[in-house]
Amino acid sequence: MRIAALYVYPVKACRALALEHAAAGPLGLENDRRFAFVAEDGRALTQRDQPLLATISPALDARAIRLDLGGLLQLTLAFSDFAETVSVDVWGNQVRARAAPEKLVSEAADYLGAPVRFVALDGKPQRAFVDSRPVLVTTHGMLSELNARLPAPVGMERFRPNVVLEGARDWTALEGSEVLLERDKLCGRCEVTTIDQATGERRGPEPLRTLSERFDGNFGVYCRVARAGRLRRGEILQPS
Repeated sequence: MRIAALYVYPVKACRALALEHAAAGPLGLENDRRFAFVAEDGRALTQRDQPLLATISPALDARAIRLDLGGLLQLTLAFSDFAETVSVDVWGNQVRARAAPEKLVSEAADYLGAPVRFVALDGKPQRAFVDSRPVLVTTHGMLSELNARLPAPVGMERFRPNVVLEGARDWTALEGSEVLLERDKLCGRCEVTTIDQATGERRGPEPLRTLSERFDGNFGVYCRVARAGRLRRGEILQPS
């Protein structure tokens, strides 16, 4: 099965970066969900809470992260700005993080219309700011099967995968030249699939209604990285 696309989401719930290659390890793909916006109660925000997160585009360099807020303004935060130790709630899991000063992200709070903190993973974390498992894999075959049942087709961006494969075969493991991915569980979907990832607008009820009625609410497969290494777009992964 050929890798058609690789994506990381440096900031949880924000826009993807498409990559030609990516290192994969226990936390998933390098730089995936390493930052997050956090509500006043300490919860990591998702598009369920803030659909406009879909319109925030991150970029990374060796010293800083830059955030483009819907093309209206840009913020740059140096990694050294993340100094305050905090605990972030990700669906009941407490994740250690470091927060940037609120004054540095006040414009992002204004853009989202709510008080927020902006945090980075701290130290040697056991997990990134992922909802469930480290790597989400989808296939073109899955999307074709779903779109055949929808009144209007949707794009793969609605499902925010890390690895997109050509074909439609099932598997228990995927082995590349370096990386071994092992199937963990199916990915149950939520209302984020109804949000236009370009505008942050809710477009429901599809595709969530059809997923619930025809596919037990699932789309994609969560995997864990059983052998670390580098994945490359165009690489063949052998299924087993």
